[in-house]
Parts: sequence; structure tokens; C-alpha cells
Amino acid sequence: MSNVVLETKNLSKAFKGITANDQATQVIKNLNFQVQAGETVAIVGASGAGKSTLLHVLGGLEKADSGSVLWAGQAIEPWSVRKLGIERNKTLGFIYQFHHLLPEFHALDNVAMALRIGGENKQTAREKKCGVT
Repeated sequence: MSNVVLETKNLSKAFKGITANDQATQVIKNLNFQVQAGETVAIVGASGAGKSTLLHVLGGLEKADSGSVLWAGQAIEPWSVRKLGIERNKTLGFIYQFHHLLPEFHALDNVAMALRIGGENKQTAREKKCGVT
């Protein structure tokens, strides 16, 4: 059994027509990598280097031009928007560089929000995400 939870195969993404001469800007080019279960990964780079684009593609929020993103060995490209949303809620977590917290909730409830959306009650979600009651 594989411990690979996230993988890319020959992933590429370009934005067309954003330069003065209408040239495509290659943001991701033939990227191959794997993330193992329990591994912590940070994506760092200069402003405009493509970090957010990569995260959007990895999370199924944006489509790659070519290549594949696999979650636990399954390619996400053929999935419907609904299936992507359901699977994203169950398997992925993003920590954004800006605070996208909902001001009407405590920090603890913001962290547990994905579980609440997935159907967990407030108490169970708090315990699972934070070990706090």
C-alpha cells in the first residue's frame, strides 16, 4: 500500500495573453512530485512565482493545462465540481498566508469549519480539529 497522499505528474500551467506582446507566461512546467502521509510541505518563493496558482491546481480549484494531480492515487481531472468539493472537504487542508477567518466565529470554530460543513456537530468538530472541548 502506498503512503503517497498527493502527487503531480508532468503538471503544466500557463496564462495566455497577459503580457504586452500576448505571449503565454509559463507558471508551472512539467512538475513531478509526491507528498507522503505525515510529511509537511511548504511552498515558498518570490511574489508572482506561481505559489497560489500551484495551490489552486493542487486543490482542484483551477485546471492545469496538462498533466495530472492525484489525491491518494486517484487523478482528480475527471471529477465533477461536486465530487471535487466533497473530496476536498474530506482530504485537504490549506493554511493561507492571509487570515480568511469568519469574524462572527471564534478562531477554534473557524479551524473546525470544514468538519462542520461535512456534517459534524460543533462539539465533535472542535475535538477532532483541536483536541479542545
